[in-house]
Amino acid sequence: MKNRFRTIRTAAIAAAVLAPSLFLASGLGAKDKEPARHWDFSSAKLDKEGIPEGWSYRGKPGTPDVKYEIVEDKELKHKVLHITSDKASGVIMIDCSDVDLDKYPVMRWRWKAVTLPTGADATVKSKDDQGIAVYVGYGRLTQSSISYNWQTETPKGKSGHSTYNWVVDVDWFTLRDKNDKMDTWFEEEVNVRDDMKKIFKKIPSSWALSISSNSQYTESKADVYLDYVEFVEKKKADEKKDEKAKDEEKKDGKK
Repeated sequence: MKNRFRTIRTAAIAAAVLAPSLFLASGLGAKDKEPARHWDFSSAKLDKEGIPEGWSYRGKPGTPDVKYEIVEDKELKHKVLHITSDKASGVIMIDCSDVDLDKYPVMRWRWKAVTLPTGADATVKSKDDQGIAVYVGYGRLTQSSISYNWQTETPKGKSGHSTYNWVVDVDWFTLRDKNDKMDTWFEEEVNVRDDMKKIFKKIPSSWALSISSNSQYTESKADVYLDYVEFVEKKKADEKKDEKAKDEEKKDGKK
């Protein structure tokens, strides 16, 4: 099954379940003909390996695989990706080299967590699990990635750098932690182009996006969901921010 991938660069993969990956325009449910703008799971199907079609899976040798399901979300009223990790570690990946980050620099996604790995903390090597993390990165023999993650104990707003088996470098940012409301959808957005230029000192010609979940170090469980991931123009991202702020003001006014 998924384990067929594990024979490829075993040492690197073992170190880098948190490694780079991304999506092509032919990826999940593209909404228009322009490359790499929006992918969701509302019409996605799992392939015979049990992962979303168009994606590839990487696991960690000797560690259980992460489980993926396409399920109906009662609140959103459409299908989403459900990810469960039981003392497991794994990542789905898709190539995104054709995303024009000069045109679409902002990555936006919607996620929620029901259960986070018990006691997980990115600042402690023996507890370095994340309920869910969104990565962008590049490289083969050596790999460099940027991770936007939902931590447990690591405080929201904290960032850091981790190296795995001397071949994988990850600069990570904690966007959510255990203090955020569980079983609640949150929408995030980051300027990937700016982050790549700052951290990688360049925009890689080949790069990818990964969605990971890890609970092996804490020997616990994670139960998380992902609705979509998209790349948008900065102007549109700013417009959406303004709309969101206005909606929140209206809600506050009704209280």
